Amino acid sequence: MDSKEIKINFHRCSNEVINFLDKFERTTYVSTLLVENNLICAHQSNGYADWDNKFYYEGKYKDSLLIKIGIELTKIRKGDVSTVIWDEALKIDKDNVIDKQRREHNIYHGISFIYGIEDNVSMALNVCTGEDTSQKEFENLMLPMRFALLNYFKDL
Repeated sequence: MDSKEIKINFHRCSNEVINFLDKFERTTYVSTLLVENNLICAHQSNGYADWDNKFYYEGKYKDSLLIKIGIELTKIRKGDVSTVIWDEALKIDKDNVIDKQRREHNIYHGISFIYGIEDNVSMALNVCTGEDTSQKEFENLMLPMRFALLNYFKDL
């Protein structure tokens, strides 16, 4: 499948999974990223207008540890899957510049599910919850669904 076709299908699949997850009471933010040759080439989310321009692409937070780790973790082979629990991954960055912005939008705990579409193309599904949900509650809700959620993207 060529790059243009992957993007079209990515947007279709993203809409489906975002609409599904947006109905969960404990979900405060859902986004998908398509990464090609280590660069974000497409992004969708359930809200926060201009979030992608602030944090990805050429935004002021594009060099933050969160974004650097995220891009690094999308470097996986075709067919491989990975799960990132952001609460654990970001413990080393006590002054995470994105945290203030995240908290303002009730984004506290996050999990990413990453899937290798091709050796140089991957996608990430990022799901976050708010202050009223503990990290453990959120993990118990999301982790059992990881393969079902990634299954939305299996035909990319």
